[in-house]
Amino acid sequence: MKNREIEKLQKVIEYTFNNLEVLITALTHKSHAAGSGFKNYNERMEFLGDSILSAVVADALYKRYPEETEGKLSQLKSQIVSAQNLSSWAKLINLGDFIFLGKSEDSKEARNREGLLCDAFEAVSGAIYIDGGFENAKKFVLKFLDGQKEIEITDYKSRLQESSQSDCKELPKYKIIREFGPDHDKKFEAAVYIKDRLLGKGVGHSKKEAQQEAAKKALENIKRQS
Repeated sequence: MKNREIEKLQKVIEYTFNNLEVLITALTHKSHAAGSGFKNYNERMEFLGDSILSAVVADALYKRYPEETEGKLSQLKSQIVSAQNLSSWAKLINLGDFIFLGKSEDSKEARNREGLLCDAFEAVSGAIYIDGGFENAKKFVLKFLDGQKEIEITDYKSRLQESSQSDCKELPKYKIIREFGPDHDKKFEAAVYIKDRLLGKGVGHSKKEAQQEAAKKALENIKRQS
């Protein structure tokens, strides 16, 4: 990556790194490291960044919604730190353009992949924390969070459970029916049943995301049939 591109990214994220190697590691995908002989890539920073994001978001929600219950706050946090939402934040700064990918992985489609963008956003959050401390990482995350004035909870599993209990007196049952894709971009397919009747299927980058998508499809099918 050229120096001017590094400078451009730092201007976009409004943080200048003291140690550029930290930022470069955050942007280095495992596929690039394997093909280039790099020892460092961003998976450890993803792990750290995930925790930083959770802490910042939890603190912000606690202060923004003083009357809300623990359950509602948990739903809000889960929505915000989801792969879908974090990847949308990454797209706001064109983060995909700056990621180091292996030659076999590098494509426009790959750079816009939800899982890749989410992981990179987490890694950059972790990198800012490593380089500049918690307050700088917090400032970075809040720039995006403060842009979401209203957060709509899309907990489709809870909505489906309420619907099925009311109409069928039964709880939905979920089953992971398929796992596919490479290790760095693993996907899961879930199916949801009520009284052994298949109501919907969904795919996601985690089992929880797949179940949410299955519940969403089930609610759409129920509405279409009513």
